[in-house]
Amino acid sequence: MYQAAIVEDEQDILRYMQARLAKEFESRSLPVAFDSFSGGERFLAMLREHYHYDMVFLDIEMPGIDGITVCRRIREIAPEALVVFVSNKEELVFQTFEVQPFRFIRKSQFDALAPSLADSLLGELALRHPRQLTIVEARSGDVYSFDIHTIRYIEAQGKDCRIVTGSTDTLVRCRLMDLEAQLDGQRFLRPHRSYLVNCQFVFHIGKNEVVLTDRTTIPMSRGKQEEIKQQFLQMST
Repeated sequence: MYQAAIVEDEQDILRYMQARLAKEFESRSLPVAFDSFSGGERFLAMLREHYHYDMVFLDIEMPGIDGITVCRRIREIAPEALVVFVSNKEELVFQTFEVQPFRFIRKSQFDALAPSLADSLLGELALRHPRQLTIVEARSGDVYSFDIHTIRYIEAQGKDCRIVTGSTDTLVRCRLMDLEAQLDGQRFLRPHRSYLVNCQFVFHIGKNEVVLTDRTTIPMSRGKQEEIKQQFLQMST
C-alpha cells in the first residue's frame, strides 16, 4: 500500500482532494492510505518521526510555514517523495523549481487533471519499484505477466497455481514455492501451505483465517496467527 499526505489549510478543499484522489487510485486497484494536515508544521512533525510518504500533495500559500519551505524540508528528510504542488497561484510555479516538485497543478484544474495525475504518479512509482511477476509455463512455454500490486492471492491447486487479481482469475502450471521466491520482499504472506496473500488486500486476521478486502476468506494453518499478525504489522509500516 502506498502512503500519501495532503497538506492544505482549507478543509473543504482538503476533503475534496482526498476523495477525488482516492477514487482515482481505487479505480486502478492500487490502495493508497491518506493522512491529512491543515498546516506544514504538523506534517513536518510527522515526517521527522520517520513516517514514510510516497506522495505529498502540497498547497503553497498557508498560514505559518509556506509550501515551498515545507518541500525544502521534505527534500532533506525524504528526497524520494513525489511532491505535487496544488495552488491557484500560477505565478509561483517558477519559485517551485528549486525544490523539484513532480507536478504543479492549479486548484481550478484539479478535477480535470486528476486521472492523468494518478497515472503519472503510479507510472513513476512503478519505475522505482519493479512490480511484474513473470512466469514461463514449463509445459507449454507460454509466458504470463502479472502486475504484482493487483494480485490479491495465489492458491496452489495440484501442479498448478491459481493467480487471482481484481479482474482476472488465471490457472498457470507452476509451483507455489517458485512464485514465493520471486515475490520475496514484495509483502506477501504465507498463512497456509497452499496460499500466498498480498498484504495490501488484507482486511482481517482471525484465529483460523485471513479475510481480504473483497471478503474472500483464506484459510490459515493452526498456530500461525501470531506469526502472520507480526509479519503483517512489519510489512504495513
